[in-house]
Amino acid sequence: MTGTRIPLWIARWLSGLLPLAVMCGFTLASARAEAQAGSVMGSGAAAVVTTTTGAQQFASVGLPSAGGMADSELASVAVPSTLSADGLVSITTGQLDQTLVSTTTTAQAANVSVLSGLITAEAVLAVATSYANGVTATSESNGSALVGLVINGVNYADAPPAPNTQVSLPGVGYVVLNEQILVGDGARNTGLTVNMIHVYLTDPATGAPTGDIVVGMAKSAASL
Repeated sequence: MTGTRIPLWIARWLSGLLPLAVMCGFTLASARAEAQAGSVMGSGAAAVVTTTTGAQQFASVGLPSAGGMADSELASVAVPSTLSADGLVSITTGQLDQTLVSTTTTAQAANVSVLSGLITAEAVLAVATSYANGVTATSESNGSALVGLVINGVNYADAPPAPNTQVSLPGVGYVVLNEQILVGDGARNTGLTVNMIHVYLTDPATGAPTGDIVVGMAKSAASL
């Protein structure tokens, strides 16, 4: 799939996210007060492949401790028989001040093929946002999307699946769609991990884990 042209409507959809995230990053940075409080964390990767021999992250980012913005992109990636994708981009932004701390991370990819076409998607977008104001702390995945998803020949609606939707992959393992892992007390701190496509690979004979594949991984956390 490497080198395949991204359909025009997907390219426009994905490219529209970049200036928006950049604008948000500059706005957040300029609004930052001199006296800062609390902490933020943001990280993400357009794709991650983990096996028994190690892990590979593609278009990965990490938010500086002082907030601001970080981004990374790759035109394409190809891991033989495991993963191929185009237009991989990750962006994370964060703000710290005395009354509000917040962070947003996005991770996206297009023309995705996992395990030689067992899972395909036209576009994947993971979004994780966290806010804390000293009284309440909230995280959300608004904006996350899966477009043109097909698993083992079955088409799925373009609306994001319910959080933590699991689909069996006989002989391979299973996949969790729109995986969401929430942490924090909901008062002073909060954190969220969003994995839009998370394949758990297992040994067919023993069921023991042998690795995993993630497309669209976004993490955010805020504390005040």
